[in-house]
Amino acid sequence: MAKILIIDENGVVRDALQVFLERDGHKVLAAADGPGGVRLFKAEAPDLIVLDKDVPALSGLQVLQKVRAQAPAIPVIVLTARDSARDGGPYQSSGAAAFLSKKDGLVGVLNEIDRLLAPARPLPPSPPPFSSPVLPPPAALPVTGRPRGLVMVVDDDDAILDTVGRFLASYGYEVLQYADGLSAVEAALVRPPAAIVLDISMPGKDGVAVLKELLPKLKNTGFIMLSGTGDETVAQACLKLGAYDYLTKPANLGSLETIVRACVAAAGRS
Repeated sequence: MAKILIIDENGVVRDALQVFLERDGHKVLAAADGPGGVRLFKAEAPDLIVLDKDVPALSGLQVLQKVRAQAPAIPVIVLTARDSARDGGPYQSSGAAAFLSKKDGLVGVLNEIDRLLAPARPLPPSPPPFSSPVLPPPAALPVTGRPRGLVMVVDDDDAILDTVGRFLASYGYEVLQYADGLSAVEAALVRPPAAIVLDISMPGKDGVAVLKELLPKLKNTGFIMLSGTGDETVAQACLKLGAYDYLTKPANLGSLETIVRACVAAAGRS
């Protein structure tokens, strides 16, 4: 399989792409900033690069130009969190193979990687059609084929909402996704989840308000708070209120799944 370099400051996106690509047999390298990405590119000679437009220290365009100066043919997929795919002109004129919006989810990124690498590797006999990373590996679901538990993800950041949702779904959880606190509260009261992954800082009804409203009503639900770097004191206060745990963004997805699994197990024993 291929050697793929991911250059993205967002640890959630990096982790999710790495998990999905490694499951497909690829070797994955990762960097959180432009200079680190350039160093890995020079040292490792990857077959493909996934590059965030807004990496720190060196811009995505500067990284792309440095890559193109040494490797004119290597495919580079540029990701953006804020622009639409129509804004990729400067990147595509500099040699990017694709310019994709994170708001459209990671399935499109994985499909594009698959498309770009396909000519460089032999196809397996009778391959199944590429579907979606939300499908779990065979061992992820119980023998019954039923979901492992109902999990709700609440975050006003579309990229994080989509990435965390797809990641948890790939482990066999049934996932509900909401971008605001009010909708999440209404849905949780109708169908209580075993775990709620809840962003602290959201416009309108924030995560703390959601926690305070739902805790007395959902006795068997575990609340996992996601905090920004400036929210740690608030996150610790949430633990005192009764939250199960908290993670600081960018959260490690493996750690998140471990906590979710514990919440689901606890809900099943109640």
